[in-house]
Amino acid sequence: MSSHDPSSATAADAVAGGSYRVCDTVVLVCLAFASSIIVFTVAVCFRRAVTLQGYAASASASPSGRGGGAAAAPAAVGGLRGLAPSALAAIPKFAYRRGAAGGGGGWAQCAICLGVVRDGEAVRRLPECKHLFHVECVDMWLYSHATCPLCRRDVGAAAAAAGDKV
Repeated sequence: MSSHDPSSATAADAVAGGSYRVCDTVVLVCLAFASSIIVFTVAVCFRRAVTLQGYAASASASPSGRGGGAAAAPAAVGGLRGLAPSALAAIPKFAYRRGAAGGGGGWAQCAICLGVVRDGEAVRRLPECKHLFHVECVDMWLYSHATCPLCRRDVGAAAAAAGDKV
């Protein structure tokens, strides 16, 4: 008959019955890995936010590189650059008439909304490239861009020149 005496414990009994187990090591390694992933993700997000904020601040402070001059002004949203309201107002708007002079013989389509331009709808013809768009569509575009949505020609200089002629 063998009796178990706590004072006669072997080294194997101390390791197996002690407070240290392999499962504890796995848990600690997993926690360390998860913590490092979280710290890395936060650091990347912070750096990205600082970079984007710095880019937006420098874009709104620097002059337009498109040659728009006074016609190009920062838009209200996200540091995008578009036409100033005065330059946009200088581009004439008119009621579209199919087959009228300058309108061509066929139908016209607004390349922004992809809708057919109907007789009597208000449209703008960009002065430099002569592309035609609905007033609402092109105005929304030109508030944040100083170029034609189709050919990307600069509209700012031509709009300022058209405003000087009027």
